[in-house]
This record gives sequence, C-alpha cells and structure tokens, in this order.
Amino acid sequence: PTADDAGEPEAGAEAGDAMRAPATPVAAKDSPGGPGAAAAPLGLSFCAALDQPLRGMPIREGNLWLLAAEEEVALVHFSLYVNGFTFSRKGQEHCFSLAPFTLVRNCKFQASTSAGVDLCQFKCFKVSLFTHGVHFYFGVKAPGLGEREAEDWRSRWVVDISRAIRLVTQSLFPPFRVVCQPVEGVEATRTRLMAGYLVHHDDDATVASVIYCELHPQVDEYGRLRLYEDHTCKVRLADITITEHTACCEKVGISCSCFSVDDRLFSTRTLAERKLWLRAISNVKVKVLNHAPSPTLDELSSYRIAIQEQVRAIKGMLPSQATMEALLDRHSPSHTAAPPPRFAPPAALAEGGAEDEPAARPPQRLFGDAEVVGSA
Repeated sequence: PTADDAGEPEAGAEAGDAMRAPATPVAAKDSPGGPGAAAAPLGLSFCAALDQPLRGMPIREGNLWLLAAEEEVALVHFSLYVNGFTFSRKGQEHCFSLAPFTLVRNCKFQASTSAGVDLCQFKCFKVSLFTHGVHFYFGVKAPGLGEREAEDWRSRWVVDISRAIRLVTQSLFPPFRVVCQPVEGVEATRTRLMAGYLVHHDDDATVASVIYCELHPQVDEYGRLRLYEDHTCKVRLADITITEHTACCEKVGISCSCFSVDDRLFSTRTLAERKLWLRAISNVKVKVLNHAPSPTLDELSSYRIAIQEQVRAIKGMLPSQATMEALLDRHSPSHTAAPPPRFAPPAALAEGGAEDEPAARPPQRLFGDAEVVGSA
C-alpha cells in the first residue's frame, strides 16, 4: 500500500549533485573513533525504525481510502496514535511508528484506474516516511460528502498527522535556546553566528541523533556548519563546508521541520526554527558566492544581533522548555529492525499523478547586504 518513490526530487532541490561539497571530517584527535573512523554522532541517539510499539490509545480513528498497488482502491480503518498509525488491509494489520523524518502533504491525481475508478473524486494526501523509502497515499470520499466537506475532512487528517510527527520530533530535544554568543573558553566557537540542537539523520536509516550545530560565517571563501556532541562544544563530530555550490533545501510538507545541507538531513523543533536556520545558512552561502571578505568583529556583532532579533520573534512559536518523555526508544546497536515493506504504486498514479504542493521559496535576507539568490 505504499509507493516507493524515494528518488522523487523535492521542490527547490538544486541540480548538480556532483558539485556538492562533502562534509569535512574533523581531525583524528577530535574524532571519537580515532584515525580513519567515521564522525558518527554520539550522545542522544534514538531508534528511528518503523516497527516500534505504538503508545497509548488512538487519538483519532476513521475510514480512509487507501490507493494501493494492483489498481486497488480499498476502504481501510485508519488509527492515529501519538507516535504512529495502523490500518488493516486484506485481513492484515499494518503498524508504523513515526520519526522526525516523516512528512504529510496534500496531493491530487489526474487519472483513473483500469477498473474505471476516477481518482479525481478523492481528496488525497500522502504520508511519506522518506528516509525508509515508504510512502502511503490515502483519500477522503464519502456518499453525500460535498467538495467543501471532503476538503475539510482531509485537512483535519493532515493536520492531526503533522501534529503527531511534530510531537515525536520535539520529544527528542533537551530543553535549550538558540544562542549566538560563543562558549567561554572554547576557541572554536569564537566566530559562531548561531547554535542550537538539531536532529540529524544518520547514515543508518534506523538511527536519529540529537546533536549540537553551530553556524560560522565565511572565512577563506567558505563558511562552516560545525557539529558537536552537545552544547559544551568539547567533542567535535564533523564540519560541513558551505560553498557557492552547497545545496540548502527544505522538505515540502505540512508544518514539516526537515531540511538538508548537501547530503546531510536535519530536523528542527518547529517550522519557524527551520526557517531561521535556512535563512542564516543561505545568507552565509550568498556571502561566499559574492566573495565577501571575512567579517570584522563589528560585522560579526551586527549579524548576531540580527539573528537574535529573529530568535526573539519566534520565541512564542517554540515548544515549552519542560523536559518531555522521548516518543522514540533510545538506540541500541543490538536492535534489528524489520525491513520496511515495498509496494508499487497503482499504475494510474504512476502515469497520471501530479503532486499538489507549493514550490520551495528562497529564504529572506537575515543579515548583511548581499541579496539572496537561488532556491531554498
């Protein structure tokens, strides 16, 4: 019942992957694994497998149409939990836990199945567990349900699912605030523009790590996004080099807080926080693109003030600083996740489907004089 379209391009993605700058590994003395070891995030690591137990009772239940393989459009009973969802198909129950790298968005299809089912009659939405290559298409349609009512019904499902994804994501973060001032006594943080925790998608799709990230301005024709184990900035994990070719993109979804910098995938606590990171990173990229000199101390101070103003502006949109129970299990190397299911999409969807999503927008200028160019 999923469409395996992991290779589907996201709106706003930049072409020319071969030109993307790879993440720069830290020196061997800073790498936890020693010389030659991969800079794998440490500290708060969580299991992001799809087969984790669902918690509590369903927060919403109802019937939806599943647009499945083999030209099938089946009515299923869908149950949404605080950390996942279930539905039954052909006598088998399918359970999936949510993770930070999940999105939901509206979609529409201009096609009919071989059985003559007009898919335009359904108000559809897509649930994408994209790091696993698992994607579901559901539709809303009921006898006597008008166009407006069906649209409202779909919107309620999409909003509730996006809230569950956001709650799972926020539950992984420790209490913190985005800061701009360096850490006293840690020289490597001297030129930081902003810093805060982000969820990082590890190379293993079943692991998500909460790491501390720090943005630095352009120096010697490139900027840096530095990754640390935690806010003390004592253990450096990796540096991501920001060049004029760096791809900085948002994932398109309802209230989605995911974004990528080259081949690194991150998630913030909220959509507003994602916009803040994207705008700051993109402005560093623009400075590099225009061959701007390294900032003076006065310029660095001005940049920090501009970012701090944005942090204050989004303060009311941030979650409570109270500690939450994580809705994902802590990562254990001994955990073996079941392989995600692989299903083909209906032929009608593959042939005539058209995603109904907004185009990615370039972030607004956050600091400095250079205009932002290119896509987000």
